[in-house]
Amino acid sequence: MELRQLKYFVRVADELHFGNAARKLFISQPALSQQVKLLEAELGVELFVKIKRTQSHKVELTLAGEAFLSDAKRILSLADKAIRDVRQVGAKQQVITLGVFKLILPERIMGILELFSSHFPAVEIKLVELPNPVQVQLNVSNGEIDMGLCVLPLVKESLTANLYTQADYSILMNRNNQLANRKAVALAELKNEKWIDHGPEAGLFYSQLEEVCRLAGFHRESNIAHYVPSFDLLKSMVRSEKGIAFIPASLDLRHDPSLISMPISNPDGSPFKEIVIQHVLIYKTEPCTPLVQALGGLVKTLGEQTFQLST
Repeated sequence: MELRQLKYFVRVADELHFGNAARKLFISQPALSQQVKLLEAELGVELFVKIKRTQSHKVELTLAGEAFLSDAKRILSLADKAIRDVRQVGAKQQVITLGVFKLILPERIMGILELFSSHFPAVEIKLVELPNPVQVQLNVSNGEIDMGLCVLPLVKESLTANLYTQADYSILMNRNNQLANRKAVALAELKNEKWIDHGPEAGLFYSQLEEVCRLAGFHRESNIAHYVPSFDLLKSMVRSEKGIAFIPASLDLRHDPSLISMPISNPDGSPFKEIVIQHVLIYKTEPCTPLVQALGGLVKTLGEQTFQLST
């Protein structure tokens, strides 16, 4: 009997619905049903009333299931407590250095820090800011930092990368822009615009963005009015109508009513997907401490849940 099977059983018992339980567990309904059947086979009893499940699609606990539910919950609670206790003891006074490239959105960093803190409250996370994703990878690879937040692709084969979110590109523009009332804009329509950018060293996918603009019929680089070192300054420039900019579509503009994030469309009207920003947590594959592996596993699970919910 596995803890995973107990977790699945308890979720179905609480939901009284296999479909809802499967969605909240981030697994398929057939896989959930199979694990419950394996648990019933090992215990030698039916935990749910079979006739109601097959004939009316209702889920109801048997008497054995009701008796088992309280014990299963107690076992899971004790297991969770044991995990928390051993983590607090083992992680006491441990420090993990986490490298982040300077243009990563603050909400990305805070989300990962909150995830780590919720599971390993005794671990101190020391942030190290680096100029670009490649430098993050190099510093992790040579052992200067333990882990890093960067984007794909990897430049070092010795690294493990756990994907936790991704974002499309959009266009940041002032609401006074003549294209601001559109639902989406094609790159070819931007050939006469001035641009704000972070530059080839710090900016993400600089050369790839230049190439897609070239294919759309213009050379963006010759129209770049300013190179800026931060998102705040980039937004200020666009707010002052000095130009437009490529940004991650996930950039939060709710508190900046003068700016909009304009979706990019292909000539056929489909969404622009030629360049997707894939955010990953990276660490050295070997050697790798149990703590780093555990933190990496948290992020991997976060990514799996994110993409299952979005499909």
